Amino acid sequence: MKKASIFTAVLFMQVISSCNTKESNPLLYGEWRGAEWLIEGSASNRNVAETYFSFDPGGNYSFGYGGTIEKGTYKVENDMLFTKPEGQAEIMVKISKLTNDSLVFDMNRGGTVEVLTLLKK
Repeated sequence: MKKASIFTAVLFMQVISSCNTKESNPLLYGEWRGAEWLIEGSASNRNVAETYFSFDPGGNYSFGYGGTIEKGTYKVENDMLFTKPEGQAEIMVKISKLTNDSLVFDMNRGGTVEVLTLLKK
């Protein structure tokens, strides 16, 4: 009977921990620089070379574009990246590709489809 209780407790802990979809992906860690920014499938007039992201294993990130710097916390759930800038609302983007050297975000800004490609620094 005691073995059954221990087994049940271990099984319960595994089920509870598997329900947590928050993931940590080491491929995301590091500094990323903008390579391409498409809006509705066409090249944008944004200076993508000024765009960067940095993600650390502790759940902190920084983002820069055109002289603006944003810092906050992040989390990854399934293929979604959630960033929470200091003092602002959470933002969500889809990670459509993540490899050792490239990161691609699918974004929707007010109904406009954007794709941002970044390369590992």
